[in-house]
Amino acid sequence: MNIINSISRSLALFAVMGALSLAPIASAHEGDCPYCKLKLVQNTKEQDNEVVLKMGNKRIEYRCMYCVIKDQGRYKGDLVVYAPSEKVGEPVVLKRTGGKWTAPEGAVFLNIFNKHADCAALSRAFSSKAALDAYVAKHKVEGAKALTFAEFADAVTKPAKLKP
Repeated sequence: MNIINSISRSLALFAVMGALSLAPIASAHEGDCPYCKLKLVQNTKEQDNEVVLKMGNKRIEYRCMYCVIKDQGRYKGDLVVYAPSEKVGEPVVLKRTGGKWTAPEGAVFLNIFNKHADCAALSRAFSSKAALDAYVAKHKVEGAKALTFAEFADAVTKPAKLKP
């Protein structure tokens, strides 16, 4: 009987330790944007929101496309940005190699927010203009314009007057 109790306690201890080791994984995506300091917007079943910058083995999450491009100057070397698109699980992948950015052919960008709190919904990447048009219609975004990556980056790097 002592052996069974000992085994039961050991299994319970392993279960608790296992659950505790998973806790940081579950909350790893929660936090603040390194640029704007607002809370990161989590992915949903309907829409990806997490913007991820990779530099070597380092992975940094941003609140929106605006923030990651605005903050790019702090990083030296080559970068890869995984921008949430209209398709869950299929980001638009941007690369900065030798200081030059490239984006997939046909990709377009939206950047039309007035308050930074709205950035995750209104500073995004799309695999095509048709996808952007569908998003704009669904979310009733007024004044939206499809931007090439060069236009998007130019708009973002200009001084802006945004409300927090």
